[in-house]
Amino acid sequence: MKKFILLSVLAVALTILFGCRANKEQQARNDQASMGNTAAPAGEVTYQVPKEWIEETPASRMRKAQFRLPGTDGAEDAVLAVFFFPGTGGSVEANLNRWYRQFKQPDGSLTKDLAKTVKFTVNGLNVTVTYVTGTYLQPQNAMMMSGPMDEKENYAMWAAIAETAGGPWFFKAIGPKQTIDRWRPQFDQFVQTFRINKKSV
Repeated sequence: MKKFILLSVLAVALTILFGCRANKEQQARNDQASMGNTAAPAGEVTYQVPKEWIEETPASRMRKAQFRLPGTDGAEDAVLAVFFFPGTGGSVEANLNRWYRQFKQPDGSLTKDLAKTVKFTVNGLNVTVTYVTGTYLQPQNAMMMSGPMDEKENYAMWAAIAETAGGPWFFKAIGPKQTIDRWRPQFDQFVQTFRINKKSV
């Protein structure tokens, strides 16, 4: 009798375990479907830059491209940098968390908790866009992300990550909040031009 009860309990436990696993697998499939893709497309990401943005020589070899976003009403310019590290680059969440740590909040709260982040599909690409404000911890050495920092108050970051089979593409704009907010409509239009150049495969 005890053996029968033990086997019954074990059967119920296994049913629950595999049921939970099946639910998680189904949820993962649903999440993928909601993003519009089952696999990241291969090729380089192309985009159309607003005519008001000024193309510059990248400040470091890590950047594929760099654009200056003019400030208005006395505000300093912002800079948008494009990054791509073939075959590497880390996960979307890892990069978002790293970027959030580059900002601190006056009240000591976590920037991650205040970030405005959305995910959607653009021309077959899974794209994540985030916007944060706060005090930007800017490295004094542009080639290094550690070491002495300059604290830039009332700054903002707008960033987008486009996922491809070769790795994520990063589009990251940082500058005074006034300047970043001035260009928000153009940022949104800019992201909508993302597409894959399959000829580059």
